[in-house]
Amino acid sequence: MGWTDEELEGWIGTLDPARATRIQQAYPLAFFDRHLRGIRSRLLDGPSRAFPEVRYLP
Repeated sequence: MGWTDEELEGWIGTLDPARATRIQQAYPLAFFDRHLRGIRSRLLDGPSRAFPEVRYLP
């Protein structure tokens, strides 16, 4: 069964691949910095203006 582009877009949205890569790098880095190196980052504290496409779930 194949899905249309519109169906896929509705399920997963659209995001520039370079932007997605940047987000995928930033959050794990912030996590490991905080928990392994003790460096605090606001990125993990809540919604970020730098990445408005990311939903924060407390």
